[in-house]
Amino acid sequence: MSCPRIGWREIRTTRTLRTPLSASPIYLGIDVACATGKRLPICFVEPGLPLTPLTLPRDLRAVLPRGLGNREVTATHPYRDAAQKVAVGLKRIAAESGWRIERIAVDAPAAPPTNGSRSSEVELGRSGLSSFRTPLVSDWPSIREKCAQHLRSGGGAASLPHANKIWMLFGFELFSALRRELDVEVIEVYPFAIVRALLPSCLHKSTEGGFHSQVEAVAQRTGWEPQGLETALKSAVPGSRHDRLDAFMSAWVATLPVEQRRAFGDAHHPDDSIWVPA
Repeated sequence: MSCPRIGWREIRTTRTLRTPLSASPIYLGIDVACATGKRLPICFVEPGLPLTPLTLPRDLRAVLPRGLGNREVTATHPYRDAAQKVAVGLKRIAAESGWRIERIAVDAPAAPPTNGSRSSEVELGRSGLSSFRTPLVSDWPSIREKCAQHLRSGGGAASLPHANKIWMLFGFELFSALRRELDVEVIEVYPFAIVRALLPSCLHKSTEGGFHSQVEAVAQRTGWEPQGLETALKSAVPGSRHDRLDAFMSAWVATLPVEQRRAFGDAHHPDDSIWVPA
């Protein structure tokens, strides 16, 4: 059953919260990005209709680290410190804002497989949904060494081998740090699969038609008019319009109880399940 739409001028599209009297349940969506200097596209939402993205005060936004870039792949423990800073920063944000983080959804693989392929990614493929396959645990040392050789030989970060997979390392570390430091459920999501659950056929989000179709579909399920949702996200979530929408979709899935979502892969395996709305 579709959710009622609410005109964006009739509600507060975003709220800047600071030390409210009692803890409020909050859900997060993170669109993993590690480009140099980029702010992490992260969406805090208050459940209900409309599903409200929340704006952080400037000083609290500043506690979350900016992207380290792909050169970080050559560090001893790539992105580990950055992920830890994100987790600690979220603890501070929640404490100072009077929030209780209930669940976090992250757009990245939760962990690399030890052998074979992840069942979640195999099922995505069988359903006609393309995705980057996550390399095995044993493959990552050689991937990192190829990157290091490339940089030692004078190659630039923009042309690093396996550049379309390096961001996964940040994702692995985020899952580990968030689960450890926040002690909350952290689930894996994939915005393309979320969109396909809503729209069996849709143009790519890089096109105007595709992007606006996705906004409309998500707005309908979360109690918004499309224009109002875009306006709210622009002031609440860093990144491009695609980043903002992906982070919001992720946060929306995080708000759904398990009976209102389904998993690609093994629903009982937190490192091999990709969740979409049922």
